Amino acid sequence: MKIKILTDPEPLLAKLAENLLDNSGMIFKITEPDIQFDIFADEELTAAVAIQKDSDHCMFWGDWHGIELPRDMLPKKGIFVSACAPDIIEILKQHFELDGEWPCWHYLAPDGYGPGEWDKFGSLTDEEVSFVAEFWELGGDGREEHVRDRVNRLDSACIRENGQTVAWCGLHFEINKIANLGFAHTLDEHRRKGYAGLVTKALVNRLSVREIRATSHVMKDNKASMALCGSLNFENIGELTWAYFKR
Repeated sequence: MKIKILTDPEPLLAKLAENLLDNSGMIFKITEPDIQFDIFADEELTAAVAIQKDSDHCMFWGDWHGIELPRDMLPKKGIFVSACAPDIIEILKQHFELDGEWPCWHYLAPDGYGPGEWDKFGSLTDEEVSFVAEFWELGGDGREEHVRDRVNRLDSACIRENGQTVAWCGLHFEINKIANLGFAHTLDEHRRKGYAGLVTKALVNRLSVREIRATSHVMKDNKASMALCGSLNFENIGELTWAYFKR
C-alpha cells in the first residue's frame, strides 16, 4: 500500500490525539509555526511520516507493515528518526544502513508530589542558557538555540548555591496537557545530595497546578536516570527510539 502527501493534516492530528501520551511530541513538532513538515499517510490513516523541510529529521507513526516507504521523499544524505515505536526502526533497518540508535523508556510522572521544600526553587533564566546547554550531550549543534527557546517559552526548575546554578530540569515541549521533561543535569560536585529529585518534583508540581502531566524519555543505558524515575514513582508506559540511517 502506498502513502500520499496530506494537504490537510487535521484528520491525522485528530488520530494522533487519540493517544496523547505516545504522540504528543509529534503533535507538538508538526504544529510548531516556525517549522515546516511535509506529511505523508495512507488513505486509512494507519501510517504516517512527517518530513521536516530542509532537514534530515523525520517522524514515523503507526503500523508500517505492508506500507511502501516513500524512499524518494526521504532526506537524501541521511535520515534522523525521532521518538518512534521500535517496530518502525526494525522496518527501516531492512531498507537503510543504521548509523546510530538510541532506544529509550517512556515514563509518566505522578500527578504532583504535594507541597514540600522543592516548591521554593526558581526557574532558569535566559542568562543561564549558555551554561546549562553545554551539559546536554544529545543536543547537537543546535542545543543552545533549543534550550534558549524552551527556557524562554516553557517552565523549568533549578537549584542555585552562592549564585551558581548547580542542578536543573526543563521541558522539551508542552501541548494538550502533556509536557516532556528534558536537558536535566546536576553538576558533578553537587551529586548525591538529592538535587535531581528536588528539581524534578518542583517542575512536576508546577505542571500539576495547571493540570499538565509530565513525561520523560530515558535512554535504556542511563541507569542513574532510570533509578531516579523509579524513586520518584514514575510509571514506565512504553518505548520510543531515536535512530540515524545512512542513505
